[in-house]
Amino acid sequence: MSFRKLLAVLAAIVLLGVSAAADATTMLFLSREELVKRSDLVVRVRVGKAVTTESEDGRALVTRTELDVVQLLKGKADGRVVVQQRGGTYRGKTQKVLGDAALKPGEDAVVFLRRDEKGKVYFTALALSVYHVDDKGMARRMLDGLELARYNGGKLEPSGHVERPEPVESLMTDVVRLAGGK
Repeated sequence: MSFRKLLAVLAAIVLLGVSAAADATTMLFLSREELVKRSDLVVRVRVGKAVTTESEDGRALVTRTELDVVQLLKGKADGRVVVQQRGGTYRGKTQKVLGDAALKPGEDAVVFLRRDEKGKVYFTALALSVYHVDDKGMARRMLDGLELARYNGGKLEPSGHVERPEPVESLMTDVVRLAGGK
């Protein structure tokens, strides 16, 4: 499946897969191998400031967050990357994409990113794209409110994935290995 088709499917699932009773978003689960493969850039970062404005066409809000590169795991990047996300709060308006990643200034994280044809950087797969690193060096994705699914015989079924914290060094070693590094 091409990246654009996958992105369209993810967007459709996020937008249409909201369960009112459970207040959750359904999205496709991607393994770490799939995330690495689909990502142009994987980096450990320190989160900087975020700025929210209107999109170029004025139809949506866009938040751009500065990410200071601490360690490059896949791809090429200078010392700072700016990731763009739909949503945020600007001039009294708030928009949110359910299932998207949330970053806090000063936070330590490992992120999986894609570049579009114009060079803008986005998360590869919403909240699945960010491993938050705590002060004990444990990495974990925040997937609360998400119902993860997989395709099985052309049908979407629950993935059964359970997220467990892991040492960030182990995560980074695995990413480098999957990216074809040492």
